Amino acid sequence: MRDLYAEAPDSIFPLLTKNNRLDQIDFRENNMKAEVKNRFDQPSELLVLTDRYLKLQLSERCLVELRLRSDSTLCLVETFAGPAPDSRIRCFDKNWNALPLTIERPAVDEFLSADVDIDARLALQALPLIQASLSPDDDNVTFELQTSELTKEQRKSVEGKTRKIVRK
Repeated sequence: MRDLYAEAPDSIFPLLTKNNRLDQIDFRENNMKAEVKNRFDQPSELLVLTDRYLKLQLSERCLVELRLRSDSTLCLVETFAGPAPDSRIRCFDKNWNALPLTIERPAVDEFLSADVDIDARLALQALPLIQASLSPDDDNVTFELQTSELTKEQRKSVEGKTRKIVRK
């Protein structure tokens, strides 16, 4: 993962230069805090770096995870927090060529039990904020429906009636 991150095109991590990424790797390998100033003079920290997984706090509102899957596909998850976390998933080969997405984002109804209030269900369908996260240990992707944009009453009606979805 180290070399893949170092050699990534700037278009993949537009806030970081190649030198930023190399510095983060060096800091991490020397057991130091792997934080650099990005192109906007804000902190970006490499939080985790293993042979197959990377976790990067790119900015205050953007978390990036990268996993080398067993089929040699790179899976990149970018989670943007604003207002609630919402994720975008992209796949690449080891040369950073874009690949068709093989991990489908679940529909809102897949997260909800049948007895969820219709108003809450419609609100969630209108603004489907779904956070994805990669497992550092295997090829699983976990999806979680965000309910923070519902009214207080709607959130209460949904409480305990949602589930996480795990996909390979």
